[in-house]
Amino acid sequence: MDTFNEFDTQGTAPQRNLSDIISHGFNHYVKIIGWSILIIILIAIVSSLVSTLLGSLVGYNQLEAQAQMEDMMSGGSMNPTDAITQMMSVPGYKESIILSYVFGLLLYPVYAGFVYAMHKVNTGQSVGFGDFFIGFRQNTVQYIVYGLIMGICLMIAAMLCVIPVFFVLPLFFLGIPIILFENASATAALSKSFNIAKANYGTLLGVSFVAFLICIAGIILCGIGILATAPFFYAAMYSAYVAYNGVPRQIAQS
Repeated sequence: MDTFNEFDTQGTAPQRNLSDIISHGFNHYVKIIGWSILIIILIAIVSSLVSTLLGSLVGYNQLEAQAQMEDMMSGGSMNPTDAITQMMSVPGYKESIILSYVFGLLLYPVYAGFVYAMHKVNTGQSVGFGDFFIGFRQNTVQYIVYGLIMGICLMIAAMLCVIPVFFVLPLFFLGIPIILFENASATAALSKSFNIAKANYGTLLGVSFVAFLICIAGIILCGIGILATAPFFYAAMYSAYVAYNGVPRQIAQS
């Protein structure tokens, strides 16, 4: 297990403001962008294969379901509520969604890898493929529990008209690096992330929102560009963490 201390003079920490945190994240992220694209592609391939497999296990055929929905909506009279109701009635659809969500939670620890890679770059260390899977070597259950709690809260916020999601997100923004660098439990990470966000809400709201915009810019600008921009969210997460907590130093490995 990797253990971290509070500060490392080799690394740099941005000032506690929006522009410095985003700049710090960007300047370091470009050094791991190749690895990040590779990991995102790998996640996409694995997710697609598993989703197809799980769908077949519960009797859900995506192509047939899509054709069925196109036929039902061809008249142009179906409203979104009716469309959702019809989708839920497709055999195996609900079961497939539930299983895919569970699999997504099991993959959640991989996002700690982007934070860890940012830390290695920031402290002058080389980054390797295995670094992106540190979340599966330690604190795995804590990441999954944290992802579950955050997912439920964001889902509730989304049901209140989507916009509240952006105001809730800063409260969870620092959870992953807290678990990674402080070996914290999911609940302890949630508590500390909430307290930091409460004291610095405006800045973290701006950082999380700008990071989100950069992430989706890959879709708006060039579709496939999402492969390069999506991981930036975790780069900004790392930079925000070190801005408020200092640069952690690895002191032991077991």
